[in-house]
Amino acid sequence: MATTTTAVPPSILKPSASSIDSSKWPNDPSAIDKYNWLLHVMYGRGEYDRIQQFIRIQHQKNAYMTYIQALVHRQEGRIVEALDLFQTCVVENPSLINIKQVAKSLALLGRYRVAIDAYKEALTRANNDWEIFHNLGLCYTQLREFTEAKQYLLQALQVSEIQEASYLALGKIYMLEGERGEAEAIFERGARRNPESPTLFTQLGLLAFERAHYTKAFECFGTALTFCPTHTPAIMAACQVIQKHGDADVALSKYRIVYGRKPECAQVWNNIGMCFFSKKKFVAAVSCLKRANYLAPFELYILYNLALVHLYLQQNASAAIFLQSAIRINRKHAPSYALLGVALSKLDEPENALRAYTYSLKLDPTDPMALLNYAIFQSNTGVPKSKVDTTLQQFYKNYTERATSINQRELDESMLDIAKRLVAPTSGVQPQSTYSSQPPPPPPPVQYEQDDVPASSTSLFSPRKPHEVKSNDEDAPEKPVQEVPLIKTKIFDDGRHRQRRTKQLSTASTNVQPVQNEEQDESTVF
Repeated sequence: MATTTTAVPPSILKPSASSIDSSKWPNDPSAIDKYNWLLHVMYGRGEYDRIQQFIRIQHQKNAYMTYIQALVHRQEGRIVEALDLFQTCVVENPSLINIKQVAKSLALLGRYRVAIDAYKEALTRANNDWEIFHNLGLCYTQLREFTEAKQYLLQALQVSEIQEASYLALGKIYMLEGERGEAEAIFERGARRNPESPTLFTQLGLLAFERAHYTKAFECFGTALTFCPTHTPAIMAACQVIQKHGDADVALSKYRIVYGRKPECAQVWNNIGMCFFSKKKFVAAVSCLKRANYLAPFELYILYNLALVHLYLQQNASAAIFLQSAIRINRKHAPSYALLGVALSKLDEPENALRAYTYSLKLDPTDPMALLNYAIFQSNTGVPKSKVDTTLQQFYKNYTERATSINQRELDESMLDIAKRLVAPTSGVQPQSTYSSQPPPPPPPVQYEQDDVPASSTSLFSPRKPHEVKSNDEDAPEKPVQEVPLIKTKIFDDGRHRQRRTKQLSTASTNVQPVQNEEQDESTVF
């Protein structure tokens, strides 16, 4: 037997005027509050337009309608209107819920001091409310008052020890203060209370990765992915470990998962580009890095990686331009100045290259890569051997300190071989014109950027060939140290540049002096 269903007419959403006028008590609460259940159901379903339409056609409004309308405004991003409505609710009914909603709206508007006062007013009505203590800690964190923030977050954990958000907020405060050990202890405590939290295990893995404990880091990332296989930060961090060990194919297969979920993520395209770079697929690497630069034009490490790839392809002018853009973003980034010195030396501008090296060592005098680059530059420009030996002594000292430190990642051992060849010219081995380096590690607050490339996949070039290195007996006048000026260059097309170099070589073949050809420099990938 077929059953027939009768549709509910839309008029049920609008009470008739005759029923209201004929009511014995027009302000009867039962007549006003009888649709509260419907507002609750529509808000749970996310039907915000229907809620606004329903409230608009009502002749009278109760406190619950105003409260729901304020929640809808805040969900739509209209924070100021939501704050006005919540304040109206507080005037009508100064309950704990209304006061907390006012404080939350003030915090969303960035008025943290007023929000703190509102939360403290709420504390007078409830002494064991976890949400109040947690939000007070977040407000003090935004004000950079970490002592009060830690105090309130610890009180929040005393009220409820299973809240994942409080552990994450407290751990991040310790990280901002530079106390990595305390942050790791907090994350481990939170992981014990929340054994299925992918976020806490990801943070533990990132801290282990910073200390070069790759086995522990990979275990933490694997645990996070076990409970949430699509957790993007864990996938990105695991790919960073895989990329560090040189397995670019596996890292690329994992990046496909992240690309399906976040196709416009600049960090994903940056990492994919560096994977292609490690596989010697330079066109694909440049394309991916250019896309990452398009999505995030003010990202420092994307510009640095672009300069590194162009320098490897001997497109020195393009590399110099990308490095200048990176320096404009962060004028205290020492590796950018060191790499700019290499590019300028290839462009036959030794004076500007010397200034770039000097300023890089001024910012970070303990960088082994910059010291080795500077020593090769001194050898190729005819600086006295005593100064080259002094630079190499500083290189050996800082290299040893960083290699023995547990807070630094592994260094490229091929740098030691090149340094030995520089200090032993009488053994018949010429100074190398090629040396390798690794891109600098990304900073900790940005967890989506991993531009770590194995040392065997990147190479830089010194300005001259081995047979063109000047004698150490020739004294070169010292140049005064100045700030690095802005170098205005332009990008040359590869085909036209090669044709131009070919013409220059053919016209100068009859000349007695040898002609330097940058396109035919011998390179060895370490």
